[in-house]
Formats: sequence, structure tokens, C-alpha cells
Amino acid sequence: MALLGAVILVLFLNVVLAQTNGHSTSRALEGDQVLRLHPGTPDAVAMLDSLVYMPGFQLDFWKPPSHVNQSVDVHVPRDNLPAVLDLLQQHSIPYHTMIGNVRQAVEKHMQDNHKARARTAGRPARVNDFDFSVYHEWNEIDDFITDVQQTYPQIASLSSEAATFEGRSIKTLKLGKPSTSGETKPAIWIDAAIHCREWISTATVLYAIDQFTRQYGSDPTVTRLLDELDWYFTPVFNIDGYIYTWAAPENRLWRKNRSAQPGPCVGVDLNRNWDDHFAETGASPDPCSIIYHGMAPFSEPETRGISDFVLNHPEIKVYLAMHSYSQLWISPWGYDYARPPHYHLQNAMALAAESASRAVHGVQYRVGRSIEILYAVSGGARDWAYDKAGVTYSYTVELRDTGRYGFLLPADQIIPTAEETFPAYLTVGQWILDHPQ
Repeated sequence: MALLGAVILVLFLNVVLAQTNGHSTSRALEGDQVLRLHPGTPDAVAMLDSLVYMPGFQLDFWKPPSHVNQSVDVHVPRDNLPAVLDLLQQHSIPYHTMIGNVRQAVEKHMQDNHKARARTAGRPARVNDFDFSVYHEWNEIDDFITDVQQTYPQIASLSSEAATFEGRSIKTLKLGKPSTSGETKPAIWIDAAIHCREWISTATVLYAIDQFTRQYGSDPTVTRLLDELDWYFTPVFNIDGYIYTWAAPENRLWRKNRSAQPGPCVGVDLNRNWDDHFAETGASPDPCSIIYHGMAPFSEPETRGISDFVLNHPEIKVYLAMHSYSQLWISPWGYDYARPPHYHLQNAMALAAESASRAVHGVQYRVGRSIEILYAVSGGARDWAYDKAGVTYSYTVELRDTGRYGFLLPADQIIPTAEETFPAYLTVGQWILDHPQ
């Protein structure tokens, strides 16, 4: 029966690919849908998992298959939709439509943000004029973090720790009062937009930078955390990809970087390119896949540069990789069901951070290991930071929401998301000071 199902699946894919090859890109995403699937058996999960890695069959799994009765979100191209729906019916997999027309949803998302940005049109992207309630393009973000450094030189410094494939500098803003004793302070690393379509991750980090700098000297908690810790913020890890997502509606859901690859396809999933159980699970060898792991570990200049920085700063005690969506605090590992040696410490910090976050707006985040609460994955930054860089407290933080909007989170949710995330950062910092290693 399994073999028959596989044969039927291949036949479907051949038909689908023949249709897709002739599809015009003038209205890319038009008629595409995002479906939420509900696999209720191990066979259903296995069948969906086979689609993730099927060469050429480019379904975009926003939330990949993992466990029985755990929902799966998938962006299905219009021309593939009949075959996919037929397949779901054959395997008795219930589903409902999350987004009925992806193009329309993208255009509304971008138009609404553009209208909101009109409120502050013409203002320079500086500390006193920056609008944290909208999404910003890279040049505005670059101007803002530069102005932060110039406005708060006593606690802020800006550096370029790596370069992108297209030659742009990856900017890292360091916040913290310089040590008077000459001793190296414990540090916390926070990056965003390694997956460039996850705009809310960047917006949340920018808000945190503003809160830290504005409250320093007046709020005792913030002041202590900057006096006794250093904080490294990289608001946009994948700058080339981020710029690309702003260029046109059809680019908005791009995930990878923009590096040249063999054949017609572009880009590597930078969160599959780290030298830790590379290419074992949750990644694809297909350059056209959205989870393509690259030619080799650290084949990409972005991951090489940032990993070198982290290795050269052993004082980093926390690594937070900000993502969206699903509302999760995820600890190691993604590739092994065994609990890592520091599991209880990792879980305790995450629970404390989640509690601080939930106290703001009552929005709950699940806490656990990737392989338990999300999906199996290897070659990622979180596990590399723990396994190879020795960062005990290493997490992926998946921000809002749980699927209504997915990666197209409206701008009116930026401030609430950022407001609930900032206390989590404070809690993480206090934890490091209260539990010295």
C-alpha cells in the first residue's frame, strides 16, 4: 500500500510540475493558498514529510510536519492545489484554509504597512523620530542603529562582524557600559531575520534597543543589566534577503539568502548552514528547496562571519535567535530526542522568560525542545551555539502569531509583540547575573 501511494504521488508530481513550468510570474502568488493540515496518524505525518523533501515539488511548509495531531501549515501554489487536495483526501487528512489568496494577503499586508509609514514620511530614521509601530526597510534600520551609537556613545558601539553574499556589512550594535576594571563582562547575543521574511523579529529587536537606551540611567533594572552585561544586537542577519523581500509583493515570502547556486535556483537557508549535524534532518540537498542547506557547512559568508564572532567571544552566555511564527521558546536539541546535559537550566530560564512575557498581554508561548514542540532540524544556529560555541542558554524564539497571519503579521501587532518580548530579555539578563557560570 505504501509503495502504491508513492507511485501515485510521483504521478501527481509529474502532472503538477508540467503545469507549474508554464506558470507566469506576472501575478506570482495569485490564487495560492495557505492550508492548515491536521495529520492524525503516523502514516499521514510520514506522507506529508515526504513532500517536504520531494525534489522539484516546491511546497512552502510554513510549519512542517512533525508529530501526530500537530498542525501543519503549508503554502500551496495555485497550479498545485488540485493535486494536493486530492492527495489529502486520499490520505484522509483534514484541513482548512488559513489564507485563501496569498497574493491578496501579501498586498494588503504591504499596503497597510505603507499607509502606516505615511504617518512619519519624510522623517529621518533617527532615535527621536523612529516609528516602532511599522516595519522598516534596511536603509532605515541602518540609519537608526547608526544614530543610536552616535546618540548614546557612552553605552553603544557599532561594528560590522560579517559581510553578505552581495557585499553588504552585517551590523551588530553592542550595548553596555564599558568595564572600568578591564574584566570582560558576560554577554548576550540577539539576532533577527536570519529568515528574512520574518519581519516581526527585526521590529521587536529594534524596539528593545530603543527601550534599553532610553531607560538606561533611570530604570534600575535596565541600568544594572547594561552596567554588568554586554548585549549584542544584530537586527537583520540576512540583509540581502531582507532587502529582496521589500522589492515586490512576489518577493515578500522569500526565506533564504541570495547567494548563487548551481542551476537556476538562488539562495541557502542560513539556519541550516551551521556546522552542527549538518544535513542530517530538517534540511534539503536541493538548491531549489526553501530549506536548502548549502554546499557545505558555513558555505555562506553570513554564517561564517557570525559564527567566527561568537567563537571569538566566549563571554557570550545567551544566544537568542529571533524568529516567527508559532509563539515558542525553543531550546536544544533539534536533531536528537535525548535531553542535553544542561536541559534543566535551559528549560528553567525559558520558563522564567515566558512567564515575564505572558504577564504583559496574556499571550502564551510554549516552552520546550525543537524536536518535541516544533520539528526535527539540524545545522541550525541554536544547536551550534550550544554544541560548538559552548553557549549554555541557546534558544530559538518564535514570535507571534500562531497562524492566522503567519509571516504576514500586521503592523498593528508590532508594539504588543515587542512589549511582551522586552521583559523576557530583562529576565534573561537577570538570570545570567543571578546564576553566574
